[in-house]
Amino acid sequence: MEKELAEIRKEIIEARNLVIKNDNLLKNLGADIKAFGKKQDGFERKQLLSAAAAYLAIAVLASGGAFFAAKGYVAKAENEAASLTTKAAEATEAARQAREELVASREASKAALTAYQKLEGGSPAEREAAVVALQAVDRSRISRLEANALDDRGRNVIQQLANEKLESGKNAYRRNDFKTAVADLTKAAQIWPDHPAMDEHAFFLGSAALETRNFAVAAENLQRYLDQFKGRTNKDYAHLLLGQAYEALGNKDKAEATLRAGMDGYPSSQFYNNMRRRLSALRKPAGAE
Repeated sequence: MEKELAEIRKEIIEARNLVIKNDNLLKNLGADIKAFGKKQDGFERKQLLSAAAAYLAIAVLASGGAFFAAKGYVAKAENEAASLTTKAAEATEAARQAREELVASREASKAALTAYQKLEGGSPAEREAAVVALQAVDRSRISRLEANALDDRGRNVIQQLANEKLESGKNAYRRNDFKTAVADLTKAAQIWPDHPAMDEHAFFLGSAALETRNFAVAAENLQRYLDQFKGRTNKDYAHLLLGQAYEALGNKDKAEATLRAGMDGYPSSQFYNNMRRRLSALRKPAGAE
């Protein structure tokens, strides 16, 4: 009996120890579960914060991308607007120039028609005015047909007027009416600059201009006569007159060269001594007698 009670007591004690041990295990398990729960809560908070930060970053990036995209679109629109403005200004300027060209062309055609109608009618003075108007017409602003018509009709009138002025100018020179000679011969040169007789008549114009003290015109035409007229008539006298014209203009070097050329080229000229005396006077020092 005592043996059985001892065994029962022993089993009770072992059962109690087992209960205590299980209780300790349960407490430890509860503590572990609680600690794990805290860790899980911390992890979930971190995950939530990370997700919020990610969403915020995405929102910022999206906003920034939209901003830059909008800014790029605005810049492109501004460039296109500037380009269109430039093209509009260019088109306006082209239209203005076209209008000006059209007006100028109409005015040139009107002037050409007026000159055309007056070429063969009226007095010599009116025909002369018509020739001047004809020469003033801008050929680049009228049609080729208009230009040809003007030239064809005007050629004979121009030649006739130029011949009349050359003849009247030469006659005025011979009667010592030098002022009229200069006016008529100058007009002939203006009407028909390339007149085949103009090189010869340059002698009369230069001589008459020297008499009227128009030294620049005298020098220009006498030099033309010496350089371009092929004959020898009056060449010696032209050297003497041209030397005087250059001297009057203050060009001593050209005056001396011209007189020396006249003496060398025409040693038997009746004007040789005149040229020599003129050359000697030029070579004297200033103030010497």
